[in-house]
Amino acid sequence: MSMIKKIARGLRNPGTLPAYCNAKTIDYRIKINNAFVGKRTRPKPPVTGLAALDEIQARALVRTDINDHLVTLFIESLSPAPKLIVELGVRGGETAFVLERVASLCGSRVVLVDIEDCSGVTSCASSTFVKSDDVELGKRFPAWCRERGWEPQIDILHIDTSHLFAHTTQEIEHWFPHLGAKAKVFLHDTNLTPVFRRRDGSMGKAWNNERGVIRALERYFNKPFNETRDFIDYSRGWLIKHDAVCNGFTILERIELPSQT
Repeated sequence: MSMIKKIARGLRNPGTLPAYCNAKTIDYRIKINNAFVGKRTRPKPPVTGLAALDEIQARALVRTDINDHLVTLFIESLSPAPKLIVELGVRGGETAFVLERVASLCGSRVVLVDIEDCSGVTSCASSTFVKSDDVELGKRFPAWCRERGWEPQIDILHIDTSHLFAHTTQEIEHWFPHLGAKAKVFLHDTNLTPVFRRRDGSMGKAWNNERGVIRALERYFNKPFNETRDFIDYSRGWLIKHDAVCNGFTILERIELPSQT
């Protein structure tokens, strides 16, 4: 539909015009900003001694809604030497690409879960794609693992699904009980707003989820967080690390501390 037709429709239905104008303002703001940012030279990262890291760093040069966090996801996922990795929400496979390279280095199994058929994003032998509602699978995950002769203990859990408060709360309720003693949990879109900014200054269009994911974490930890800024916190045996850029990325790392007297 042409812009003229959209404006004409807005005039016939005045209630839709402010939303349309606001959306176009956001589009132009992003376009103008990125035109200036795009002129800057984006230096290529140096070649490392780790081929998987080089692949991920190259992929992270492509601007997406999560490219700023791909290297972090890779590095952070290596330290637990995971045996079982679960991703909830696959989409185009950006983070599956990262997690499968972790799996190749650590000998891990990867379970990719999405309500849509995303089986085409992976050809990795260590990966199993499951087309399912992730909450329903979480409820029966131990039995699902036992059917395959697997230990139902998750070392890495990545959550990137609806970003809604009620859904994320249910994911926490039904997946956290399957986490191992040294597990890490990654949650994307913990700082989701209509416009997000990447580390290189470029911007992208998102949406307002009414703080759905971060509110679910606030409910779980029973404390407030300021997701608009980077922070490090600790609660309920979890080290909480938050990066505010690129829609927000929050890492939960289970840590056993000596008893304090």
